[in-house]
Amino acid sequence: MKIWSYFWCAALLLACGVGSELQQCLTNENPNNEKFILDENSWELMLQGEWMIGFCVPLIMACIKFNRVWSKFAHEKQLEKSEMIVASMKLEYSETVIRRFSLHDLPTILHVKDGVFRKLPLAQTVDELKELALTKWQETEPMPFWQHPNGVLIQAYIQYIRAIDKVYQTTWLDTDYEHATWLVRIGLALILAMIVTATCGAYTFIRDKRHTPKRAKKPKKESVANDKNVEGRTSYKKGAVK
Repeated sequence: MKIWSYFWCAALLLACGVGSELQQCLTNENPNNEKFILDENSWELMLQGEWMIGFCVPLIMACIKFNRVWSKFAHEKQLEKSEMIVASMKLEYSETVIRRFSLHDLPTILHVKDGVFRKLPLAQTVDELKELALTKWQETEPMPFWQHPNGVLIQAYIQYIRAIDKVYQTTWLDTDYEHATWLVRIGLALILAMIVTATCGAYTFIRDKRHTPKRAKKPKKESVANDKNVEGRTSYKKGAVK
């Protein structure tokens, strides 16, 4: 089941008045899960040290069991005084979090150590989570550079999404999200065209400057020889006249 389907189901539960009951149930049974909760403003904390982060929407039935197991796992790690920090990511229907961590399915588990991200297989019990935290995380390949949450490509894409949100929230434009998206795309296209034009102009100027033909100069030896010949002819003429 894809991530956007979870969000639609959550909206439906809230509309039916069931969401508040589920949220209260999760809060009562998972009090320890609220100790380390990250969001878009604090996610960079996981770039230092060792972390295991769980991604899920608490209002979805499929995530209730996972949240309970995750809470028990976090509590046991705290009792062990482990250096690994177990945390949960607060989604809140945030597209930036979904895009930053390349979330396609929920629940999702990420292991982070010294800024290296790994997407781990889903575990359903506390023992399976302990095995993942102990050694099995090393069997998983790190996320590629184009999916790294702190990489240049992801950061550029996040700025693109934020620009759309800012244009959409601008009151004087009075536009919908689709038109805001097209306005940002047109703006980016114009900026890119200006950069390409300036780059091509600078390259052409430097190339023409280097390949400009220099004026030909007469050799010094030939000029000196011609001067001597002229002086010899002049002195000869003077002698003939005398």
